[in-house]
Amino acid sequence: MEIRPTAWFPLDGYTPVREGWYEVQLVSGETAFAKFGADEWTEKPLLVFTHWRGLASNPARADESDQEHYSAEATAAEGVRAAWNAFFPGLNGEAHKPSDPAHGEKG
Repeated sequence: MEIRPTAWFPLDGYTPVREGWYEVQLVSGETAFAKFGADEWTEKPLLVFTHWRGLASNPARADESDQEHYSAEATAAEGVRAAWNAFFPGLNGEAHKPSDPAHGEKG
């Protein structure tokens, strides 16, 4: 099985949006693994790390429960965006758009 990791994210700028295991980059440049859950790093290496990345860049490879979760989040986001556009239309009639998912990734 080929693992296609995501881009690296700086620890001081981003936190994961879901619980699970992530690859982390230690200050030395080597990598290790850490677990993120309950809005904090619950299991992590003893050494300091500065960046993290997910282990699969292809969300289609996630299991069915993850797909249902993402689908529910997407539906909720679309509903919020529609309500926001109805009550607070953008300038010159331009609708609010979702942010670029690639924004801020470190390559």
